[in-house]
Amino acid sequence: MSTIHVLSDALVNKIAAGEVIERPASVVKELLENSLDAGASWLRIDVEDGGRKLIRVTDDGVGMSSSDLAMCVQSHATSKITSEDDLFAISTMGFRGEALPSIASVAQMRVVSRPKDQDAGHEITVTGGRSEPARAAAAPPGTCVEVRNLFFNVPARRKFIRGANTEYGHIVDQLAKVALAHPAVGFELTHNRRTMYHLEPTESLTGRIGNFYGRELADSLLSVSSQRSELSVSGFVAPPVLARSAAKWQFSFLNGRFVRDRFVQHAVKEAFRGLVDPAKYPVAFLYLRLDPRGYDVNVHPTKIEVRWQDSNLVHSAVLAALRDVLLRSDLTPALETTVAEDDPSRVRSQQVREAIADFFKRSEPAQRRMEFTPPTSKPARPAPPRPEPSLSRSASLPPTDVSVTAPLRETRSAAPPEAPRAIQIHNTYLVAETPEGVVIIDQHALHERIMYQQLSERIMEGNLETQRLLLPEPVAVTPRQKALLTEHTDLLKRLGVEVSSFGPGTAAVQAFPSLLNHADAPEFVRALLDKLSEKGHTAHPENLLQEMVEMMACKAAVKAGDPLTGGEIEDLIAQRDLVEKSSSCPHGRPTALKLTLRDLEKQFKRV
Repeated sequence: MSTIHVLSDALVNKIAAGEVIERPASVVKELLENSLDAGASWLRIDVEDGGRKLIRVTDDGVGMSSSDLAMCVQSHATSKITSEDDLFAISTMGFRGEALPSIASVAQMRVVSRPKDQDAGHEITVTGGRSEPARAAAAPPGTCVEVRNLFFNVPARRKFIRGANTEYGHIVDQLAKVALAHPAVGFELTHNRRTMYHLEPTESLTGRIGNFYGRELADSLLSVSSQRSELSVSGFVAPPVLARSAAKWQFSFLNGRFVRDRFVQHAVKEAFRGLVDPAKYPVAFLYLRLDPRGYDVNVHPTKIEVRWQDSNLVHSAVLAALRDVLLRSDLTPALETTVAEDDPSRVRSQQVREAIADFFKRSEPAQRRMEFTPPTSKPARPAPPRPEPSLSRSASLPPTDVSVTAPLRETRSAAPPEAPRAIQIHNTYLVAETPEGVVIIDQHALHERIMYQQLSERIMEGNLETQRLLLPEPVAVTPRQKALLTEHTDLLKRLGVEVSSFGPGTAAVQAFPSLLNHADAPEFVRALLDKLSEKGHTAHPENLLQEMVEMMACKAAVKAGDPLTGGEIEDLIAQRDLVEKSSSCPHGRPTALKLTLRDLEKQFKRV
């Protein structure tokens, strides 16, 4: 007796439904896409009980005749492709012919439609995959699809549907993705007969973003626009300070279709590297336009994944577009002028505000203002000898070594711009006057960014300058760590670090980067070994190098608590305008906060 048999059509449709229909929001997505393909300019979505009881999507599209109505609930029945060649140039949202039959197999469905050029409409009902003949019905031009009691005949699936509020939230998420991709189309969403969203057709993408994610975010967005080869990239990104803890705030649209693509996501991450905390995700709304022959969406039943013909083009185009806007924009975050009562930072914030007020009250000449250092609650520790006015923290370095006063790029002027009036407060922050108000600078974070860029540029030209130690510095190492030192000899050489074996369980630091001559060499090597152990063999050499440079920049930069002279303050602030991504340190922390005159006037009750 044969054990292989052909599955029934009903079971095949239920399996297909399992791939396409996960929850009520999946139904909304499929129906909205069908309506858009039908040329709809206005869509109404009515939902009851989070979509568990009812989902109704009504459009003003081209509509269907009675014969098309009967065909649309058949498996793989579609008007969107006719030949194999069409699969390689998909220009519609849907094309598989699976949506309606899949939904109908697990719900009670009614479809009413009327073509614009006909006087009468027709309707068809399908329950659990069994359809009734189409019959005449009164209907306006367009199509209405009504889905009730989703998964009524698949209890195992129905029990995984969450509460009404949760499912409604997923429906809103789907509506947002469709509405953001098609701003020229109007949408209305009701839940339990209450209008929740009424979106008029618009040309303003930021307006649509504000409808779903708030005007504050929409008003802060930076515009992106780029064309590379046949691929165009446009849209918006939020400043680094608005990065979120989840990747769901990154929206990518390809020819009007929401997609989630690892190449685009990686490009966004790379563009914001060093501007946001690595654990956070930038907010982005990106719109890609490309000839349909350049990609394939026939990869996953939900059509959310893409296979690119040239993935390198996509990655480089998105990365270049984002880097361009980030480099052209002032990313300095604004200082919060209100502090919650239970905010643990309120004491420090109050000190900063008092220092700002003190800054503007002072009437001493600019030179005296530069030299002023406010008293602190603890005596300032003596500063190590350092050259004036360099902040390199390396008194013994030859003139060619890296310092913040060295020109950063040959294309830039070697003479830094004139530094604004500034003071140091609490041996940690610099308060400087700007034409718009004041800027409060974290001296360590800014100097770390400066050192990181200069170190990176030096490494691109060759190995870092090294300095042999008079006495080798011993470091206790495990056998695994000793193996790592041998394995990454080339990396250490590029960083200007030389470490050799010094007997069982010990290695010796023989040479160290000149820039870090005040740093603890064994401590740095131990931190370096910890990072190498954490990354393992899978880490890309360039990524490892970048992380090591970040560590070196942190070690070389001035620290919080270091008193600075007036000349050093001038140099540090002057260099701020000469480095890229100066608004944040390599780890994503802000280097400065700005406070406008308008904000100050509000604080002092002048307005």
